[in-house]
Amino acid sequence: MSEALDFVKKNMEGKDLSILPGSIKWVVDSQIVYMSPEGSEVTEEDAEAACTITTNMETFKGMYDKSVSPQAAFMTGKIKIAGDMGIALKLQSVIG
Repeated sequence: MSEALDFVKKNMEGKDLSILPGSIKWVVDSQIVYMSPEGSEVTEEDAEAACTITTNMETFKGMYDKSVSPQAAFMTGKIKIAGDMGIALKLQSVIG
């Protein structure tokens, strides 16, 4: 299991991904974390996703512990979003 996947599984335990309107693929320092609203699935599968977010591990972890603002990270180029921006915005409420 990759560091990114392990981190997400620990931090997303008990959270409901079904509120997301589509799937998300994180690319974190070339590690893949795929989040699907169907069954609140989190895997390392490199599948097509409605939204792909690319970042580094420091920014990724910072968004979960709230030391990094996702909006500021996007505006400064620390994260890149491809696909449905609405899904990325909804992710904030899941990370919470």
